[in-house]
Amino acid sequence: MLLQFKVNNFCSIKETVIFSMNTAGNKEIPHSFVTRGYHLLNSAVIFGANASGKSNVLKAVSFMRELVLNRSKVTQSVDKLPHQPFRLNSETENSSSAFEMIFFKDNAKYRYGFEADSETVYAEWLFVDERGREARLFERDTETELLYINKQKFKEGNGVKVPNNQLFIWRCDQQDGDISKAILQWFESLNFIDGLKNESYLHVALKQVENDEAKSELLALLQTADLGIDDIKIEEQEVSWEQLKDLPIEIKQFFKEAESLTTIELQTSHKKFDKDNQLVGNVVFELGKEESAGTQKFFALSAPILDTLRTGKTLLIDELDASLHPQLSAAFIKLFHNPKYNKHNAQLIFATHDTHLLSSPELFEREQIWFTEKDQYGCTDLYSLLEFRKKNKGKDIRGSDNLEKHYLQGRFGSTPNLGDF
Repeated sequence: MLLQFKVNNFCSIKETVIFSMNTAGNKEIPHSFVTRGYHLLNSAVIFGANASGKSNVLKAVSFMRELVLNRSKVTQSVDKLPHQPFRLNSETENSSSAFEMIFFKDNAKYRYGFEADSETVYAEWLFVDERGREARLFERDTETELLYINKQKFKEGNGVKVPNNQLFIWRCDQQDGDISKAILQWFESLNFIDGLKNESYLHVALKQVENDEAKSELLALLQTADLGIDDIKIEEQEVSWEQLKDLPIEIKQFFKEAESLTTIELQTSHKKFDKDNQLVGNVVFELGKEESAGTQKFFALSAPILDTLRTGKTLLIDELDASLHPQLSAAFIKLFHNPKYNKHNAQLIFATHDTHLLSSPELFEREQIWFTEKDQYGCTDLYSLLEFRKKNKGKDIRGSDNLEKHYLQGRFGSTPNLGDF
């Protein structure tokens, strides 16, 4: 479970911003659960104007995840690390970026982070809290050539050497270290979805449909959403060589080495009626061609959301509301708030423009609502509604206030400053 994320000098984020899933004062509130004495939120939402940086907050989490898992395959000393600094300032455009994550794994609280640019990891650290007191497992400073290793608690790091352009946690994992493996496993369970690109997540749905129990859950969710879908199935068809005639020669040669070629598509089944509205059969639709964009989006999100709930992962979604009716967006959120369905304390963090979600007072508590705002220098600021109340001494917000109305009026900031069109 995610407790806190901190980042600076990434995309539009110049100064350090902190995002937290801990409740205010660590107190029990609706839509929260307890882990190791910490009250954590089941969900959080980020609002902001276009280009204010709300997507960059989520992308920063995803960027750290990809780097920790070494998705760029940095293996040689000449390989470059991915680096996306704040480029609107001469001081930061050539500077390093810093990331830190605090999370729970196997009943232990970890704090892991690093500072790096495209060529060098300047600092890296890992702390663990197992009984209420934090212990340093390792700490690295490349410029001073310092590498401290807790030889008793982090034995897997003993004797491990690491190039300046690689993370120490990678090398320890390669030594089959238990702690480093647990760190990478947690980051593997942290998933990011771009809500504007549905196609890339349909493979998750394919896997779900292959499993009878998972398919039953997915179908139940689709039927609850009133999309008119009675059944879903995978249709596998053989591809003829005639269909490949327009492909480049080298690609056709690659396919010729296969014994057979097949295509896989997801199909939906709908009831068919006669002129007297009597049921006479079913009609099969191709999901990717004949269903609406909203149905495709709901279907694409349903599978990873159900998987997140089933396994207790943390899911980040950018543009949750794209092509979705507000009631369907709210339905997804409520799944994470309902302990009947969220039995393993899964977490949902998403960005949206759907201000209608603010009109439901039972949907979010103050600390679940976050805003991004960009200043005149192009820098993103991130703050929660609770932090806004503290800055304004609580005078501008009451429990009975219409949050959607106040937000659209600019009471909380985070709205575009429009000129005269």
